[in-house]
Amino acid sequence: MLLKEYRGQTVPYTVDGETRSITFTTRTDPLSGNVAKISEVRANRNVGISAELRIKTSTKCDFCTYAKSTPAERVQHESGAVSVPNKYPWEKYDWVTIYPPFGEHKVLLSDLYFDDLERMIESSYDLASICARDPQVLEFADFTNWGTFAGASQQHPHSQRKSMTAVSSPRLAQELQYCRELARRYGKNPFDLLVREETEDGRRVIYNDEVYIGAAFAPTCADELIIFPKESVAHILLTDSDDRTQWIRPVLGVFPALFFYRGITDMNIVVHMAPFAEMGHAQGYYRWHIHIYPRRSRLPVDLAGAEIGFGTYVVDTAPESTAEVLRRWYIEGPKEEHLVKRSNGKPSEAMLKEFREFTGRAGEES
Repeated sequence: MLLKEYRGQTVPYTVDGETRSITFTTRTDPLSGNVAKISEVRANRNVGISAELRIKTSTKCDFCTYAKSTPAERVQHESGAVSVPNKYPWEKYDWVTIYPPFGEHKVLLSDLYFDDLERMIESSYDLASICARDPQVLEFADFTNWGTFAGASQQHPHSQRKSMTAVSSPRLAQELQYCRELARRYGKNPFDLLVREETEDGRRVIYNDEVYIGAAFAPTCADELIIFPKESVAHILLTDSDDRTQWIRPVLGVFPALFFYRGITDMNIVVHMAPFAEMGHAQGYYRWHIHIYPRRSRLPVDLAGAEIGFGTYVVDTAPESTAEVLRRWYIEGPKEEHLVKRSNGKPSEAMLKEFREFTGRAGEES
């Protein structure tokens, strides 16, 4: 069984004359071995909306004017995206992929459409193909930082794609080794085992058809999600365009759902795939997949002493709660009554306005 958790009790302590002992859960991530601690009392506290949506569009953007502002050795993708060399590279191949429209910014997750996700995945395929032809390149790294608190240096939506030479990514190496050992132990791809066990449990499943979308069993941050296709594909280069279209289409609902139902404005989107030399053999124990790490624009911070010093992730949002809320978006469609609330029990006016514009109901009275 992959999904293992251990429940414990704190030693008694006294608050306002009342003696308490709190239940906490220790979980190990089924695909990486990362350890998460979830406290029931922390998970039940109300932390409100992540931001008040006072987002101002920058007036100067190097990516809007990429033809003048970026190095000339660019990759023009058929999808309409453009990958430009990073001005501040730290790898042999180091691209920034920017997405149209180039004269304006999509700053809210509700602004994303299927075409945007299609450009992300198709440009990833193109750049991975370039890296695969270089014998010095071990792996292809693909991530997107959305928002200032996720580390984005430009407001214009963009992804970063890089080669990995000399030394493999430590995070990927750990994940691969963990999955190899699980496959040897159980005689089955651990991603398939994960789907089976999560489906039987049901509490963390958000969408489960041609792709699996779920709240991470042992999250490293609040509202972390994992997404992967059901088909045994360990690398994007082992797919065709029809595969990628079929898999990425259901993912579109994740972003407005996180924004409207959880108040998420900033996030990191990280794509993991097997090393080039291993991608065929890895079909039996690994899977091309996406991690979504929402980032906070408020306190408490995402990473503190426990995470940095001990590699243990203390999370104040139960993944079961995340899935319960986001699942509604896929089952019921957008519903105003599910909008994330502030401490007064009501959504912010800015959020309500954005939601009504998103659903074509702009102009309605509160």
